[in-house]
Amino acid sequence: MLNPGQPITLMSPLDLQEGVASLSRGAFFKEATLDMTLSILTESAARMSGIARVSIWALTDAQQELRCLELFELGNGKHSHGEFFRAIDYPGYFRALGSEGGIAADDPYLHPSTAELAADYLPRHQITARLDTPIHIRGELQGVLSLEQVGSRSPWTTSHRLFAQAVANLVTLALVEYVAEEARRQAQTASERMKAVFDASRDALLLADGESGIILDANLQAEKLFGWERRDLVGKHQRLLHPKSSANAIGEQFRQTVAGQMRATLNSEIQRCDGTVLPVEITAEIANVSDGRRLALGIFRPI
Repeated sequence: MLNPGQPITLMSPLDLQEGVASLSRGAFFKEATLDMTLSILTESAARMSGIARVSIWALTDAQQELRCLELFELGNGKHSHGEFFRAIDYPGYFRALGSEGGIAADDPYLHPSTAELAADYLPRHQITARLDTPIHIRGELQGVLSLEQVGSRSPWTTSHRLFAQAVANLVTLALVEYVAEEARRQAQTASERMKAVFDASRDALLLADGESGIILDANLQAEKLFGWERRDLVGKHQRLLHPKSSANAIGEQFRQTVAGQMRATLNSEIQRCDGTVLPVEITAEIANVSDGRRLALGIFRPI
C-alpha cells in the first residue's frame, strides 16, 4: 500500500517506454469494453509510475463540463468515476485546458491554472501536485488524462510529461476504437432493420446500381413476381428482366430516370423466368450514397 507521505519514485524513462509499449500491444483494445480498457490503462499507469491518482476525464455538455470517466487510486487500489467540474464554477481552469498544451502544476494551490480547484477539490483528495495532459480526437480537445500526487510531492519532470502523453495517446486510441465500433454496430443494426423492411414489403423491390444497371438486391416479393430466386436476380442487368423487344428502350428509360430526365413512374412489361410476360407499373426511387454512387430502387406492381 502506498504511503502518501513518501515522495513518488518514477520508473526510469526506458522502463516507462517499455511499459507503455506493452500496453499498446494489449489485445484488450479490441476485445475489452471501453470501461474495462480505461480501467486497465489508469491502473497500469499508476502502478508503473507510482503516481497516487490517475484519472481520465471527458469534456461533455458542449465542453462546459469535465466528467471523470475512470479514476484509479494507488493507495487503496480503488476504481471510481463520476466526479465532474463545471466551467461556470472553474472558468480559469477551463480556459487553461483549451489554450495550453497541458497543465503541469507542481503546486496546484498556487498555479494560476489550477488555483480555483483549491477551494474544494484539492483539499478533499489531499492532492499536492496535478499534471493534466490533453486528449485530442480528430484535432479537437475531448478531455484530459490527469496524474495527481498525494501527500509529499516531487516536481513534474520531462519523464512524467512524456509518460503522461504516451498514456493519453493510448486513451485516444481506445476512444477512437470505441467510436468506430459503435459506428459499425449502428450501421449493422440499420442494415438489418432495412433488410427486414425490404423483405416485408408487399411490393416487388429490386435495388440496382444507378450507373451500371446491375441488380444488387431483391426482396421476397420480387422472387415471386419474376420466378427467380434472389441469388439468380442479383448480378443480372435490369434489361434482362424485360422482353427482348423492349429491353433497349427500358434500359434508356432507366438511364434517364437515374439522371432525373424523366418521370420515375412508368408502365412496362417484365419477362418471368418461365418466359411469360406480365404488364407492370414501375416506380423508381433514386438515392445518392456516401461514396458518390447512385442507387435505384425499383418498385414493381402487376397491372
